[in-house]
Amino acid sequence: MGAIDAIQPRECNARPPASFGIDSRSGAGNLLSRLWQLYCKLASKRRSRLALDELSTHLLDDIGVSEKEARRESAVPFWR
Repeated sequence: MGAIDAIQPRECNARPPASFGIDSRSGAGNLLSRLWQLYCKLASKRRSRLALDELSTHLLDDIGVSEKEARRESAVPFWR
């Protein structure tokens, strides 16, 4: 399990993805929908990495991640 997996919140009451009136059955809507989903996924990873970078040493110990691992993971670019 990676460091991001350890701090990723569970999505118990997750909202459905925004559709913005795009018909997912059409080709253009499908492309826009996939791009929006990709953006949301990348933004979520970035927020998680920023949160990981802000955790103190004792909180990192609680989730089983060393400070070195946390700093390395938080430095990963958002597209990876």
